[in-house]
Amino acid sequence: MRVIQVTNIVEKKGWDNPQRGRIYSTEGLSPALNTVGGGGLEVKIIEQKYNMETNEGKKIRIRKLTPKECFRLMGVDDADIEKMQKTQLSNSAQYKLAGNSIVVDVLYHLFRKMFIEQENESQQLSLF
Repeated sequence: MRVIQVTNIVEKKGWDNPQRGRIYSTEGLSPALNTVGGGGLEVKIIEQKYNMETNEGKKIRIRKLTPKECFRLMGVDDADIEKMQKTQLSNSAQYKLAGNSIVVDVLYHLFRKMFIEQENESQQLSLF
């Protein structure tokens, strides 16, 4: 599976960040999150909804990921997300926290390899 960019809703016109305006499919992987310092840099996805009651076709909506969705992508569990959100941090601060973090599972496995799994120590590369 790969990241699927559907379209871009912002013309370049002097913007130096290629992330601005990109729209991604929910069928693909998430792109890398950045610190989202404002200016419409939040990750945006396209949603397709079907209205079965009125027999209408699919409706398409573009929206940005919520801070909670960004934290989930980074591997933070819902209980910890709720604790953070109770601190009254602004959405901007939450996006920044998610973008400045490392995926929890990646950190876990790095520490596990560095400090716990000693049986393969001779095969591990030295940092120095």
